[in-house]
Amino acid sequence: MKCFNHIEREAVATCQRCGKGLCKECAEKYTPCMCDACAAQVRRNQQQQAKNKEEERKQKYKDALADTRSEFITTSVIGVIVGVLFVWLLSRTNSFKAEAGLVDYVFDFFIGFCAVFGWKFLTYLQSFIPVSLFGTFWFWGIYTGVKALLSAIVGIPAFIYQLVKTILTQRKMNKLK
Repeated sequence: MKCFNHIEREAVATCQRCGKGLCKECAEKYTPCMCDACAAQVRRNQQQQAKNKEEERKQKYKDALADTRSEFITTSVIGVIVGVLFVWLLSRTNSFKAEAGLVDYVFDFFIGFCAVFGWKFLTYLQSFIPVSLFGTFWFWGIYTGVKALLSAIVGIPAFIYQLVKTILTQRKMNKLK
């Protein structure tokens, strides 16, 4: 059998993909032993696979960014509902009605709004603590009350963090488009 590229030379090997005869010089070009056409096709396939992987990675990144934004919006909507309920519940008490002004209502709404972000943050931290070991009803009642109070305290920094994170995420998404 003769070399596919050099007709005057004897073939010492064959292409592992298509079976064409290759002389010693052609057989040593690529590992594994391939002809130029098959080697080029393999290279194109590898480049296409790398391109597909990069596009897939970018799409996953975009999806994660979109999830961050939608998570913030969802938490904000729940926060508005909790804020309104918090102000409504406080306005039902006689002592609050007499002295309350617009600033008091706005402040209380903001605390209720941010408490949702604090609750979410504390729930995230809770994943590192094996709280499920305690099973009594009283424990869970006290635990929930303490967590609600801490949520109001931690809520404002948690809201600010989430807001900044969402803004930066939106900027990244705009750059990717």
